[in-house]
Amino acid sequence: MAGIGLWAQKNMLDWVLVNGATPTRPPGIFCGLAIGAPASTSSSEVATASGYTRQTAIFGAAGTPAGSGSASNATAMTFGPFSSSQAITGLFLADTVSSGAGNMLWFGNLTTARTPLPGDSLVIAAGALQITLA
Repeated sequence: MAGIGLWAQKNMLDWVLVNGATPTRPPGIFCGLAIGAPASTSSSEVATASGYTRQTAIFGAAGTPAGSGSASNATAMTFGPFSSSQAITGLFLADTVSSGAGNMLWFGNLTTARTPLPGDSLVIAAGALQITLA
């Protein structure tokens, strides 16, 4: 994923750099799909009327070898079946399951855009979503 959301940026910086800062960890991490470049959790999310709902995202611990700085999803996430077709170009991680709400934690564009047809599902396989700090 390419970007760190504003909420996550502030909390990561405070935790690492501000002595005594203890940001509260989100109660859950949820993956959402976007019909454009993800800009916020409310501006580009796929419509719920299309059969879409955010999915729980579970990540393994970050790699420990020097220079790895990455973590990937530990389980698959299945969206759909969709009831209408939309061009899906991006995805994001948020701190709530509620569509159009919450704080965007991470965001990025799909390597290949997808346009599921009615009845189709979109699956992000375990290990396919990788977050890297460089």
